[in-house]
Amino acid sequence: MKSLACSSTWLAITLSKDALITALSSGAEQLMGYSVQELIGRPITQILADSSAFDLTRILDTTKEWGGWNGEIIHRSRGGESLEARCKVSLLAGNGNRAAGYLLISDFDKFSGLDDCERPALAEVSGNLRAFAHDLNNPLAVLMGFTQLLILNTNCQGKIRNDVEKIYAELKRVIQVVEKLHRYAFSLYEKSQPDSIRHVAGRTA
Repeated sequence: MKSLACSSTWLAITLSKDALITALSSGAEQLMGYSVQELIGRPITQILADSSAFDLTRILDTTKEWGGWNGEIIHRSRGGESLEARCKVSLLAGNGNRAAGYLLISDFDKFSGLDDCERPALAEVSGNLRAFAHDLNNPLAVLMGFTQLLILNTNCQGKIRNDVEKIYAELKRVIQVVEKLHRYAFSLYEKSQPDSIRHVAGRTA
């Protein structure tokens, strides 16, 4: 896994209205493996993982509507490595205060800036959330089982059947929420692990 020697790891990029790269900060070559000349005029998607590239239109639309966007994105280096970053996108004003493009700043240290006290706390929160998700899964499995049996019962008809089917549909939604909770808990656990920069090997979604 590649490590970066610099203590503060960030990347600044200006984009045209069409999301083409117009300028980059001096550390771009070290981070991405591309020279500045190779990236100027290229779409920003060239250095984004597929999941973030697919989300780019929504990010830029939000930036145009609200003046900015904050969130997590995944960059892709020339060697195919994926690097998670905390990202901020802002509008750049041109003549007549019209939008002339975008400023994108990615901070990779956001994922490695936890100190020795914060890491155990984050790991504990992650463990508690995973335990909650596990505890919720058990009664949900029982409820789903009984609801499915009622639906399969030919004597269950009319309004009662409709109500049972509604309950079944809502239970599936609850299960999806619990799955999201478990994924979020696992993401917190990953962030609690020490690493100079978090690489997401082979991750595209």
